[in-house]
Amino acid sequence: MISFVSHLTLSFVSISIQYSDRNMRINRIIFVLSLLGISIAIYVLQSFLRDTPIVCLNSGCELVRKNSASYILGIPVPAFGLVGYSFLAILAFAKTTKNTNKRTISRLMLGIATFGALFVTWFTYTELFVIRAVCTWCAVSTVNMVTIFVLTIKNEIDG
Repeated sequence: MISFVSHLTLSFVSISIQYSDRNMRINRIIFVLSLLGISIAIYVLQSFLRDTPIVCLNSGCELVRKNSASYILGIPVPAFGLVGYSFLAILAFAKTTKNTNKRTISRLMLGIATFGALFVTWFTYTELFVIRAVCTWCAVSTVNMVTIFVLTIKNEIDG
């Protein structure tokens, strides 16, 4: 475990000549936000799977969790977030390693972040107009994913 953490730290500290400091900073932020998203998704998903209440600032989380609109083909919505955030974290990490095609990784990240932003927009609409309740954790995840989306666009523009 310590070896992995050391490698992770060293990968983020070492900066490639072709990869600008600004892009590296943005990539680090995306990585940390992806880890935050993974944490939120795991917490909310375990509540879905164990059918236990979510600690929340309001009653919206429970109303959302218990609604059938929070499942896509029987899969809880947080599971999709967990997969998306996990891929973003892995790609953000991979982007810092040597001998990777940073352009391809950036485009993959942009694709996942675009899908994620569209997904959270759809789910926020579903919460507001179908379920008629807002889950605080979902709202935080929405802001998180939209922030990642904006940062991936910024990274793509800056090249």
